[in-house]
Amino acid sequence: MFEETIIAQSTVRGAAIRGMIRINGPAAIASLRGLFEPELHAEPKPYVKTGHLIFWGNSRPIPAKIFYWSEGRGYTGQQSVEIHTLGSQSILDAIMTVVVQSGNVRQARPGELTLRAFLSGRLDLTQAEAVLGVIEAPTSNALKIALQQLAGGMTQPLKQIREKLIETLAHLEAGLDFPEEDIEFISRSEMGLILGEIRKRLELLQQQITRRGYSEERPKITLLGQPNAGKSTLFNTLLQTNRAIVSPIPGTTRDYLEAELILDGLPCTLVDTAGMSAGVSESNNNIDAIDSIDETAQQLSKQISRQSDLIIYCFENEAQELANPLGLEETKTLFVRTKTDLKQSNGIGIAVSSKTGEGIDSLRTMILQHLRAILPDDVVHSTALRCRESVNGAMELLEQALEMCDSQSSFFDESILASQIRSVLEMLGLTDGSVYTDHILDEIFSRFCIGK
Repeated sequence: MFEETIIAQSTVRGAAIRGMIRINGPAAIASLRGLFEPELHAEPKPYVKTGHLIFWGNSRPIPAKIFYWSEGRGYTGQQSVEIHTLGSQSILDAIMTVVVQSGNVRQARPGELTLRAFLSGRLDLTQAEAVLGVIEAPTSNALKIALQQLAGGMTQPLKQIREKLIETLAHLEAGLDFPEEDIEFISRSEMGLILGEIRKRLELLQQQITRRGYSEERPKITLLGQPNAGKSTLFNTLLQTNRAIVSPIPGTTRDYLEAELILDGLPCTLVDTAGMSAGVSESNNNIDAIDSIDETAQQLSKQISRQSDLIIYCFENEAQELANPLGLEETKTLFVRTKTDLKQSNGIGIAVSSKTGEGIDSLRTMILQHLRAILPDDVVHSTALRCRESVNGAMELLEQALEMCDSQSSFFDESILASQIRSVLEMLGLTDGSVYTDHILDEIFSRFCIGK
């Protein structure tokens, strides 16, 4: 791979003020000889040159800037060139065609530039995934998370854990290598304390990854409640549009509705569900069929609520006590008393009126507060999904090592403990890429666009 020189357009295809092409590899500068004035040379230090591109089919030179990085200095660690010129797609295509036809350069594959940065040690896998996270960030919060991870937000904790494990393993193996010296390099109790501290660090990482891995890119907010509790009206009010059919007849909503809700720049998915109630028991066949549809709708509502980040449970203002008939998890539920314009408030739940707007702004604020409290702030979604299994596996192996160090345990074999710690290190190596397979790399970098 590193012997080949590759080229790719790194700006979005289409007309623009400026366009950029990247060339990476040992023949990066050589591929532009005769195509750029003034003449370019490989030098020990990076440089920028302003001049003109000259190639077939163009009667006039095209203004351009060349950014050059020598080996070991750029993004990938290889010799690299960036051509910054006019954003005409025809011009950019022509430049790439001429360079490829020189015979020493080929088109880059998706994610190949970032893959080279990883393989040369410029980035670890978590940082490589953060590059994609920056490109695809749907919100300012997602961009912030990706930038933090790219800057080493996950790399540093993993590095600290691995360094501590390696140091501990070195002490342990020193005792195994020199048994005749009768020197205890590290005691059983000291080993237990060190591994216990490592467990605390790993637990924190595990919590962050688990929380992010199970959370959707867009938080899901679900409206639940009894029939005719004002869910659909509140759904329309929060969206500030009429998406749901509103009727005074209970049970109007049979299926569920989804729509995008933007709260202070944060995109969410808002779901309106069928009313939750006990079905009627008449024996009439038509009634039985309606009951069957109603039961199916309610089961679907329950399923959706389990997959939600936040539940808004609606009940009418006349209720005398806080209703939670479904046993909803209160830490992720807001209980909302609707239709407060019809009757005097009794003080329970969050009071709102979709008709007058009373309490709607307060409800929006409380929704935002809840979502910001549960949204992770340090792990890119794809990284969490990939790393969850290996971090959980490392934790299981570490727990077994701690059991060996337990003073009440009759079993303690330093050689087995050393092997166990090496297994923990291998499992953690899958997260940052110090241990990897071709399958892992293909899965990660195939999602990149060409030019990144």
